[in-house]
Amino acid sequence: MLWLLVGLCGLALVNLSAPLPQAAITQKPRFYGVMERLKAVIYCECPLDPPLLVDWFWAKDSDSEAQGPMRQNDTVVIKGKTRCRSAYLLIKNVSLWDSGVYYCQVNGIRGAGTGLQVMPSLNVSKAEKRSMMKDAFIILQTLMLAICVAAPLVQRYILVKKEDAIYEDPQQDHTYEGLVVETCEGALYEDISAYAQTGGPEAPWED
Repeated sequence: MLWLLVGLCGLALVNLSAPLPQAAITQKPRFYGVMERLKAVIYCECPLDPPLLVDWFWAKDSDSEAQGPMRQNDTVVIKGKTRCRSAYLLIKNVSLWDSGVYYCQVNGIRGAGTGLQVMPSLNVSKAEKRSMMKDAFIILQTLMLAICVAAPLVQRYILVKKEDAIYEDPQQDHTYEGLVVETCEGALYEDISAYAQTGGPEAPWED
């Protein structure tokens, strides 16, 4: 029984002296996207009670070596853990240069990191201009497509009309062909007998 108590006490001492596992340090959020000139807050949660030594490190990306610890200044605010709140890192007026991975380190044990992506601020006039250019480009593409589709149809229609004109039967009036209108002096067809030759011998049936 005595040896059992000694073993339990030794196990408890080992657990107390063991470093805090990385899984016990939770950073929220794991990824942070924010517009330029706004603020970003990264929280670091740990199950141990204060006092704790909390440091923050920054790396350009997950494959780069972390730099730090970060120091508090006009734009960076570092707060440790209390009984009422978690430790956090506040970055004011973020810029594109603040993009990277931020690591929370508690008592020498570093968390998994939080990726911060700072996006450029939106320029309304430029956005409207790009939208208008995009709409104009879409309209131009539509017109070009319509022309490409209509051109062969119009060409085929013209060719069909030409073929119909070639094979069309001529319609000419031959009613008065051979009649010299000037000789008749404008008289009607019934008055042509007036211009017949006279004075010749009469036919036998005209007696």
